[in-house]
Amino acid sequence: MARKNINEGKRSVVLQERMEALFKKADELSILCGVEIGIVVFSPHKKNAEFEWPSRDKFKQLLMRFLDKPLVERLKKMTTHEQFLRNEIEKNVRKIDQEKTEEKEMEQLFKQLYLGEKTVFELDKRQLIGVRNLAMKAKEKAVERRIRLQLQDQRLRLPIDHIPFRVAPLNVPYVSLQLPIDPIPLRVAPLNVQYQR
Repeated sequence: MARKNINEGKRSVVLQERMEALFKKADELSILCGVEIGIVVFSPHKKNAEFEWPSRDKFKQLLMRFLDKPLVERLKKMTTHEQFLRNEIEKNVRKIDQEKTEEKEMEQLFKQLYLGEKTVFELDKRQLIGVRNLAMKAKEKAVERRIRLQLQDQRLRLPIDHIPFRVAPLNVPYVSLQLPIDPIPLRVAPLNVQYQR
């Protein structure tokens, strides 16, 4: 959230409040997870605007211990935001693929149960739950389809006087058209007449 029209006094107050909240969260995380955390906050535009947490000496010790480790060991657990998101996407894709294959398996089992090739007693707990969930989804789809068909049927059963249609004004002159096969007199409105409801 970058705001351009904030004066320097407010900006320093906001920075101080946010840093206190950040340091508090870092302290909670280090205690909760048993890890060592070091934070540096600095501004390239201001002098004396550097902050280390938990303290400058402890931060230096922590940084030196980290830099003393071999590069391979340092980079082993290090990840970028992009890599983290890529891993999350891959994990979700694998989960979706697994769900699709399981759903196909349950459809196959459901078909075998329907055709009598298998009995319910031959299925394990996971298969029974999967077939039950598939049957519930099929029932929901059937109910939705029935409701749609009932609504469609109600629209078709409307009496003719409830169906809106356009009528030409009564002052249209009578014109008769003769069709070559079967002569049928028709009343036709001229093209320049506006329709009324």
